[in-house]
Formats: sequence, structure tokens, C-alpha cells
Amino acid sequence: MVPAKISFRELIQDSQDYGSDDEHMVSRVFFDFEIEGSVHSNLYADVKQPVGSSFETAPLEVSRPSD
Repeated sequence: MVPAKISFRELIQDSQDYGSDDEHMVSRVFFDFEIEGSVHSNLYADVKQPVGSSFETAPLEVSRPSD
């Protein structure tokens, strides 16, 4: 297994701009990703969760990283 490092930069939580509505909360996570000496900067992924569900136990839908 190749070690990798994720450096979190910013989180925008529950944004209508990213798709939040009455049924789902959508947040965007901004981060840098480093693997095998290569750094991929300014990436983001969207995290979607049903409104009113438990933060600790509810399943999350996570998008592929984008730049």
C-alpha cells in the first residue's frame, strides 16, 4: 500500500450552491492530496447526507475529487 497525505483546507457546510435541499445536506471539502511525491493542490469533493440523519452513523455519499 502506498502512503498518501490529505491536507484539509476548507469546508463549506450545507450549501444550496452545491445542492443542499429539503432532503439532503451537501457540503464541499477543499483539500490537497500528496502521493508518491506528487502533490495535487486545490481539489474538492462534495459530501451528501440525508437531512436529519445522524452525523455519526448515517451513510455519506462522497463525489470523486475535482479540481
